Amino acid sequence: MATLPRINFTHTGTFCEDLDKMVDFYCQKLGFIVSDKGVASTGHRLFFLTQNPEIHHQVVLFDGKPSDLPFNPINQLSFLLDSIEDLRLYYQFAKENGIENIDQVDHGNAWSMYFKDPEGNPIEMYVDTPYYTNQPCREPLDLDMSAEDILSMTEAMCRRRPGFQTRAEWVQSTTDRIAQQRVRW
Repeated sequence: MATLPRINFTHTGTFCEDLDKMVDFYCQKLGFIVSDKGVASTGHRLFFLTQNPEIHHQVVLFDGKPSDLPFNPINQLSFLLDSIEDLRLYYQFAKENGIENIDQVDHGNAWSMYFKDPEGNPIEMYVDTPYYTNQPCREPLDLDMSAEDILSMTEAMCRRRPGFQTRAEWVQSTTDRIAQQRVRW
């Protein structure tokens, strides 16, 4: 039996009603840059956006989204940050730049802030915690607190819940499960 290679999810493409407004938001409010732009073979204008010089694009924005869709097909776009301090900086930046209705959530295994882009697509900025707890888990988070206080509150909450592990323990058990799955292929 062969072993399946690891998949790394690196980007998403989103159709937009107002492409220029969306590019402006992602660049001005989230700090992306345009790494390329052009016209797709389908005739749609598109912009490739990144914040990581090692990844050509993390988001691709296309024009052509119909304005009469009965619901938003995007559940959420999630962006992983490096540290709780980075999340706290983005939170302050978002507030100072007029992003409203920011929801702060402690998931136990991640600290998240949620808000919407100009077309109502939910965005999550998050950072992994050093802990694992069974999901779903949704507890209040206050990003105005110190990083040390947030860490302490999260650890206490996770230890009270069933299935507590450190992130390292969870990573190892998940690594083992993935290896078993790949071997079956």
